[in-house]
Formats: sequence, structure tokens, C-alpha cells
Amino acid sequence: MSGVNPQPRDHQPHTVYIVSPLSRLPELVRTLVPDLNVLSYPIPEDFRIDPSEYSKLAKLIDESKADIIITFHSTLRNLVQRGLSCDHLRWFQSCSAGIDQLFRAFQKPPEHMVFTRMGEGFGELMAEYVLGQIISREHYFPQMAEYQRQKVWSRSKFIQKRSLSTMTIGILGTGAIGSKIAAACKAFGMTVRGLCRTKKRLPNFDVLLRNEDLSKFLTGCDYVCSILPSTAETKGMLSGDVLKACQDKRSVFMNVGRGDVIDEASIVRALNNRWIGGAILDAIDREPLPADSPLWTHPDVVITPHVSGPPSTDTIARVFVSNYQKFIRGEPLEYMVDWKLGYQRVVPCICICIDRYM
Repeated sequence: MSGVNPQPRDHQPHTVYIVSPLSRLPELVRTLVPDLNVLSYPIPEDFRIDPSEYSKLAKLIDESKADIIITFHSTLRNLVQRGLSCDHLRWFQSCSAGIDQLFRAFQKPPEHMVFTRMGEGFGELMAEYVLGQIISREHYFPQMAEYQRQKVWSRSKFIQKRSLSTMTIGILGTGAIGSKIAAACKAFGMTVRGLCRTKKRLPNFDVLLRNEDLSKFLTGCDYVCSILPSTAETKGMLSGDVLKACQDKRSVFMNVGRGDVIDEASIVRALNNRWIGGAILDAIDREPLPADSPLWTHPDVVITPHVSGPPSTDTIARVFVSNYQKFIRGEPLEYMVDWKLGYQRVVPCICICIDRYM
């Protein structure tokens, strides 16, 4: 398994290659780490890069003999597919929390490299997104906006409201981001359930259940929020008839994790069978969502383009600098990817990069 910290080359300068749409990131890293050789290659914000450009970039990175690369996991996969050798690379720092495409880049991880993911910078914004969507729904903000457009003054539809303190949210995934969401929901008085792989005790969760108790976990939730990564264990975890367990309260399903936890057809089926009362989807199994998808026009669906937790450039730089100091001292990095689990290790380790959440 990859993950053994590479031994830094004593007293030799390190070179980082930053492949990112963030124009400010390379200069900020140069300012914060003056002894680091920083090379950069700007890419479009929409990540539309011609295959021939990937081949050119792969050659540039190889020729630079950079030992650190900062980019998205999807970009690294494309670079590897276009000939990036990785011979000189010792550390890959992902620009996103998800790393599923990283596993498609390599049949097995190079033993000389350490892989890390974005481990902070998402939690607070994602917690705000989750709470914002709940409050928006419970206070009828979208309907009020429509009434305003139609110049309708009517209060009868909006008088019956539920306080968050009367509701239960179930959070699938109890890591750093899940814990931030739990704390925010608890601050508003919600009852918080958590679903996790192993038995544990965590603050801000009233109930913690293991994956094998999924049906019990779903029953009785007003909101079900998935922040699960994409792994062999989580793919399709909620597909089929699983959400039928939500029918007593007609839970609202929210996905801010990875889209492949449930397929599109299963969401539509759960909505049409009234197993769930709505779906708030920041992550979907097909991204970008095709124009012919029924989810676009379903009255009980809210769709956002995978933007619930974009990290800031400043956060990226701060995390990178902190972990670079560990890298040059040969210490364990934070948020290291565990290739067996399919996401980061339980013991923190590192990561980084960019101003846009993939």
C-alpha cells in the first residue's frame, strides 16, 4: 500500500507543480514558502482540456523533475493516461475531498508516492449549505420568491412551519465534514443521528449506528444527508428500495457527498412512490446532469452543481504550507489516502488545493 512518507532529499530544493484554474494560488505559495520552486500551469475553470494538451503538460511535468504536484484527482488521472510517468513525484496533493478517480489512474499506487486529499476547508461551508437548504425548505423561501414574482400577497400557505428543534437529521458519514454538519444542526436543536463503518463515540451525535443498521437509521428521520465518499462499500448503498425505510416521515434526501451512493432512477422512484418528500442534490451519479433528466423538472427536487463546499485559495495555501513543513521534516502528513479503505485514513494526514469543489 502507498502511504509511507517519502524521505525528503536532504538540503535539496523541492519543486511543486500546480495545475489549477486558480490564478492566485501559485503566487501565494511562492510568498509563503520562498525556498520552494513553484511551477504552474493554468487550466480553464470548466476543466475542458484537449487530450493533446494533457500530453504536452505530462511531458512538461516529467521534464521539470517536480517531486510534488497539486491538482485535482481527475486531472492527475488524465495526465497519467496521457503519459505522466510519476517517476520523480513523491507527493500528490489533491485539490478536492473526493478521490475516486485517483483509483482509476493507477492499478496500484506507486510505492514511492504519498497521496493526500483536501481535509479541511469544506466542513463549515457544507454545514451552512445543509442548514440553509433545510431552513429554506421549512420556511418556504422558494415558494415565497415565486409569489413575489407573481405579485401575490397570501399568507395561508406559509403559516404552518416546523422548528428545526422538532426534527431529526440522519448524517451518513461521521468524519470531519459530517461532524461539522452535526455540530451546526445540533446548535439549532435538531436530533442528530450518524451512520458510520465502525463503532465509536462522537460529540453532537445523539445516536450512532453502523452501516448494517441502515434501515433502522433511515426510519424516523426528517432529513437524510449523505456525505459519503465513493468506495466499493458505498456505491449504490441507497439504490433500489433502500429509501422505502424513509416513508413513515417521508424524509427529505440530501446528497452533498458523492453521487454514486444512489442512482438517478432510484431517486425518482422514491419520490414517485412517496417514500421521500423531496431531494436536495448537490451530487448526482451523472455529472453534469443531462438536460433530459426528469430530476430537473421534478417539483420536489432542488439541484445545485456540486458547489456545496468550495475551499478558498487561502485555505488551500494554509493547509499546504503546514503540511509542507511536515514533508520536509519527514513527518506524517495529514489526510493521507488509504488505498484499502478508498478514502483518507482515520489518523489525519494532508491535502490541499483549489477554489472549486469537484
